[in-house]
Amino acid sequence: MKPKTTELIAIKELKPHPRNYRSHPEDQLIHLVNSIKQHGFYRNVVVAKDNTILAGHGVVQAGNKMGLEKVPCIRLDLEPDSPLALKVLSGDNEISRLSEIDDRALSEMLKEIKDSDIDGLLGTGYDDKMLSNLLFVTRPESEIKDHNEAAQWVGMPEFEKAERPNSIYVNFRNDYDKLQFGEKNNIKLDVTTRTCWWPDKEMEDDVSSVKFKE
Repeated sequence: MKPKTTELIAIKELKPHPRNYRSHPEDQLIHLVNSIKQHGFYRNVVVAKDNTILAGHGVVQAGNKMGLEKVPCIRLDLEPDSPLALKVLSGDNEISRLSEIDDRALSEMLKEIKDSDIDGLLGTGYDDKMLSNLLFVTRPESEIKDHNEAAQWVGMPEFEKAERPNSIYVNFRNDYDKLQFGEKNNIKLDVTTRTCWWPDKEMEDDVSSVKFKE
């Protein structure tokens, strides 16, 4: 097959594919913009013969957001609605989903990037909170006990180490038993109550000292 050459095509001449089913929200575009600024276009946009985009819709949007006039593209000799063109469109979106990810290795690499790059995680598709959540779900409790510890590992500035309140779980056979329990123990309960403090406390806290389960 003859190798494809790269063309610089004006963004205003590129047309989103009418059957593209993926959108690119603002937070993703911010990462794409930063990636282009740091590394340039290491993946070309792919277009059909009439400049309809087959792959790289997000890259084009990011380039437009940056005020660029042109982006590098590879043109395929295909009609945009042909089966082969639709294969390129779907394949660019979906084939990567078939890969397997070592989440532990990913979290360690992202931590290294965060600690060494002045822009932190910008351009990786992750932010500090996402990395903290990734760490929490990929580490056993022997390594990371809770979200606070995950946030500390990531180095999130809002991390505050706090004592966990003591808690118990109380199960009830029905709503009547729950209301009776509340009345006898001077606890404000109704049939919708799922958690509460005892002694009574304002409920803006996320963690409860007493949790009721039906």
